[in-house]
Amino acid sequence: MNTLDINTIAFQYLLRNNNSEEASTETPKYDPAQQIKMQKSLLFHLYDLEEEAEDILA
Repeated sequence: MNTLDINTIAFQYLLRNNNSEEASTETPKYDPAQQIKMQKSLLFHLYDLEEEAEDILA
């Protein structure tokens, strides 16, 4: 099993997503409800990955 360090993963993520968005001078508006929704989504994604890893190792 190959493991990547967090810096490599973050760098690859930025390379994939940075090119798909156009540069904007607008400041994004802070929306607490959207922020909470995104955090929950990420948390559930991490749980799914953890369960997948447990299934692979079992």
